[in-house]
Amino acid sequence: MKKVLIISYYWPPAGGPGVQRVLRFVKHLPEAGWQPIILTVENGDYPAVDQSLAEQIPAYCRVYTSRLWEPYQLFRKFTGRKQQEALPTYILNKQENESLTTRIARWVRANLFIPDARIGWLHSGVRAGRSIIAKEQPLLIFSTSPPHTVQLIARRLARQTGLPWVADFRDPWTEAFWAADIPQTALARRIDQHLERSVLQQADAVAAVSEGIANLLRGKADNDYRVIQNGLEPLELHPAPTEKFRILFIGHLSRHQNPETLFKAVEQLPDELREQIEIVFVGRVFEGFGELFDRYAHLPIQRRAYMPHRELMIFGQEAALLFRPIAQSSYSRESVGAKTYDYLALRKPTLTLGKKESISEKILSETRSGELFDYGDADGCANFIQSWFSKWEKNHYLILDNEKQLAPYTSRYQVGKLAELFRTLVNKKCR
Repeated sequence: MKKVLIISYYWPPAGGPGVQRVLRFVKHLPEAGWQPIILTVENGDYPAVDQSLAEQIPAYCRVYTSRLWEPYQLFRKFTGRKQQEALPTYILNKQENESLTTRIARWVRANLFIPDARIGWLHSGVRAGRSIIAKEQPLLIFSTSPPHTVQLIARRLARQTGLPWVADFRDPWTEAFWAADIPQTALARRIDQHLERSVLQQADAVAAVSEGIANLLRGKADNDYRVIQNGLEPLELHPAPTEKFRILFIGHLSRHQNPETLFKAVEQLPDELREQIEIVFVGRVFEGFGELFDRYAHLPIQRRAYMPHRELMIFGQEAALLFRPIAQSSYSRESVGAKTYDYLALRKPTLTLGKKESISEKILSETRSGELFDYGDADGCANFIQSWFSKWEKNHYLILDNEKQLAPYTSRYQVGKLAELFRTLVNKKCR
């Protein structure tokens, strides 16, 4: 079986959506003739930890780790946080009433750690990668980011070994929505843009999670761009009747995902209907939304802590309706969040907030999984909730009949496309 070296910062026990893409690829690549060899970090500083994901690592997958220096330990100490506290990926985004130490820390991160706070992994990652390549003899390198330091490790290894290299992007680089709040100097931004362009130029091919992000990157450098979606893992679903019509959000609710439109929509519902509804947020919520949640404390809103992925997907089957606010950004029309595929797998009607004529709206339509509304369209959201509530009332559960429409969005289907790209690059290199 041919081998591929996969370089990823996020790997179990890391939790959150970032690790799901690479885990699912690893699961299905052997079916397409490729054995994955993993290079990741030792004791990474993850925004969430999910020990149960380690159970999903196949026995045939060999995993190598190398150490790195994580500056977030200094950030915790500098800002008075507990050393064991998990920090969300958006911790350095601008917040209301933030301290001077936090502002200083954000400036240091933006201008001294380029392209990101994982740059301390560069040298040890390259050393470990050379050793792995000498031992395992992979035919190709696949690197997935963010963090984009991963791409710099892969670029150097590709230069030194001559192996073909696929640079994979789950999010944009310099246009990422969280980057807008980070105060980079003009010099730091030019350096960041130069690194981004060099990766896009030197990779043998570039993969992206959506056509929109592929187009965004394509405008910076010519290359062979491929869309490889995250993909979903089909679930064995069973009816799970509940007393309440549960509207469920899962994931990290960032400052760019304001849920107020949902709250306003529920306020408009008739009293007898609203009394049968509960709104549940599972995962981390942006601290700045505290006042918003307090203002709508009269609504049946619950907040639950982060759940391990397996537990989360079981809990999600008890939902009647899913709530998915797309992060508002300059590229939100073209992006597809990783959590989208867990939403699709649950096969529940999904109320999505975002931009019309977007890729997210297209996916909802093609999979018959729900409807997208503009941020602020509380009337449309209220009508959507009422429509599905009337269907839920019959049996007190909902499961969409759309398994056939979901087939092209499965991770197995997407890995087939990725494996074909691998074969093309290896054959081209051998000529």
